[in-house]
Amino acid sequence: MISINATVILTILNFILLIFVLGAVLWKPMLKFLDDRARKIEESLKLAEENKKRAEELKTEHDQIIKDARIKSAEIIDKAKSSASTESREMIAEAKEHTQSMIDSAKSEILMEAEQIKQDLRKEVASMTVNLAEKVLEREITKDDHKELINKNLDSLGL
Repeated sequence: MISINATVILTILNFILLIFVLGAVLWKPMLKFLDDRARKIEESLKLAEENKKRAEELKTEHDQIIKDARIKSAEIIDKAKSSASTESREMIAEAKEHTQSMIDSAKSEILMEAEQIKQDLRKEVASMTVNLAEKVLEREITKDDHKELINKNLDSLGL
């Protein structure tokens, strides 16, 4: 069977002493190191989770900013198109008004020139009528005769 002698007792005492020394010198610092490491890993995981949430918030914010920018750019483009269309219509209206005023002015000038030509033609016809009448009648025509001949001839010409 097993005999217990001093060597066995000393070996057991040595072993127990080794366990206490190792527990005090190695085990506690190793547990402390493992606890610190676990705490750091946990903090890193929390920080990573916070960073992930912040990144998601930033991405959402970024997406919203891009969406707003697109909407705003579409509004600006629509506004520019509308403004250009309005300006185009205004320019066309101004051109039409200017053209119409030029046409009216030209008509007015034509009517004035036509009236001037009629006046000149009346004078010319009157002069020719008097000359012709003098030759036909071989006498001088008085003012009254002159007016009467002019009016007859003008009436017959439709002037």
